[in-house]
Amino acid sequence: MTEQEKKIIQSIQTGANSIALNYLYDISLKKVRQYILKNNGTKEDANDVFQDAVIVLFNQIRLGKFNENHSIDAFIYSVSRNLWIDKVRRSKKFTSYDSNSEYLNHSNDSDHLEDLIQKEKSSAMQQVFKMLDEKCQKILTFVIYEKRTMKEIKDLMGYSSDDVAKTNHYRCKQYLAKLVKSNTQLVDLLKN
Repeated sequence: MTEQEKKIIQSIQTGANSIALNYLYDISLKKVRQYILKNNGTKEDANDVFQDAVIVLFNQIRLGKFNENHSIDAFIYSVSRNLWIDKVRRSKKFTSYDSNSEYLNHSNDSDHLEDLIQKEKSSAMQQVFKMLDEKCQKILTFVIYEKRTMKEIKDLMGYSSDDVAKTNHYRCKQYLAKLVKSNTQLVDLLKN
């Protein structure tokens, strides 16, 4: 973490928000906007997502939950990226039922049962995923959902090398597997 970022954290903790906001709007917003525009979003979408990410950052810092070993810029980018992915997923769910033919295709009982089973599996996995610490959740999200390389993860997480990123990824993956295996109900659900 740079000296500038330490000052930003202090300004948020002391309520001098304008210092932090100036930094975030000057540095972080450009990267968030670039990502969202590349991924079919608008400038307004980028601004909305960015503001939500800033709120998350402020809350994390004020609650003492922000890991000061991580870059503020990487945190904002990562949160924004996740918020955008969630927003896109939600909008796809709503638009998939816009036409009657789509609705009729999904109204079949066996499809309905299959959807219900998938939702149950997904919900169970999300509960197990939430049992991981924040660092492991970030790393696994980067690898599984965002298809990031170890070099990108190294940069985002502030690790000293790709090998450190690989080691942490492996440990998190092993811990997740252990959590899944220790949950017999989940194991039974995933087998079906």
